[in-house]
Amino acid sequence: MAITKKQLAQTEQGNIELFSITNQHQTKIELLSYGATWQNWEIQEANQAHSLITHYPNWTDYQEPAFNPGKTVAPVAGRITKAHFQLNGQDYQMPANENDNLLHSGKAGLQHQNFQGKEVDEQTVEFSYTLSAEKNVFPGSLQLRVRYQLTDDDRVNITYYGTSSQTTLFNPTCHVYFNLDQATSINEQTLQINADQYLELTDQKVPTGKLLAVDAATDFRQPKTIAQGLETLHQQTGKTEFDHVYYTPTDLVATVQTSKYAVDLYSDRDALVVYTGSPEAPQDHTWHDYTGLALEMQSLPDAINHAGFGDIILPANKTCQYMSSYQYRSLK
Repeated sequence: MAITKKQLAQTEQGNIELFSITNQHQTKIELLSYGATWQNWEIQEANQAHSLITHYPNWTDYQEPAFNPGKTVAPVAGRITKAHFQLNGQDYQMPANENDNLLHSGKAGLQHQNFQGKEVDEQTVEFSYTLSAEKNVFPGSLQLRVRYQLTDDDRVNITYYGTSSQTTLFNPTCHVYFNLDQATSINEQTLQINADQYLELTDQKVPTGKLLAVDAATDFRQPKTIAQGLETLHQQTGKTEFDHVYYTPTDLVATVQTSKYAVDLYSDRDALVVYTGSPEAPQDHTWHDYTGLALEMQSLPDAINHAGFGDIILPANKTCQYMSSYQYRSLK
């Protein structure tokens, strides 16, 4: 195993750094301090590097505010209805940033911040950032640590540690977009999700509080291509993209694969957001219409406003820990 560090730029937010972790198979992950971002994941194919995730070539491309490819989204991922919640008998009204709702923590989202990075051991890099109470739209000052680990069996583990000065909300995720074959769109790649139910959403994409049984368009319990799913979805609803939240209570959440490669997704939480809205191509690059499939493992969004959606409350001065894992497999 080997870790390297490279300084990319000096900014008002500090030095932008790129960390690389390489294992004995020459599998490599690259990590940006900006947004604690999973910038790339490469395997070796016939002595050529082959990327498994959608990524930008320059760190400045990650300053785009909409798609957040590979970034750590925190303190709270997803939408909060009316940008409002109650906690310990107190009302909290936050500034909305999408319709009347709060998406991905708004301007306080740590996907817009530069983290401090350090090598923990030969296979682990940790990023840390403290969001002050003055800048946090949620209660308290939050310290977030994000650890990326690459193992010698080609598994990527991401562990989140959150500690707050006040009781608050905590529901981070990695907004990674998968494309196991960069030469094509994701349409012909196959997805399987271990979910019998998904969330009913309003037209503004906030949860109603109901879980629905998967139907023809949303059922990925047996593997099918993204193209098949999109075609059925369009026939059934008129929609042209997935932006769905699945209830995934089992450890093995999903598998995305081609004829050659597969990645299995594991989580200790209970939701998977599936999004086919692809990041825009950087300048001087041409990408396919569907360049990546966002698979965001987290707790059910807007849980604070819906009974039975689980607990995203982080008690004051206690550390909460979550882990997501991604296992690469060769199918050849």
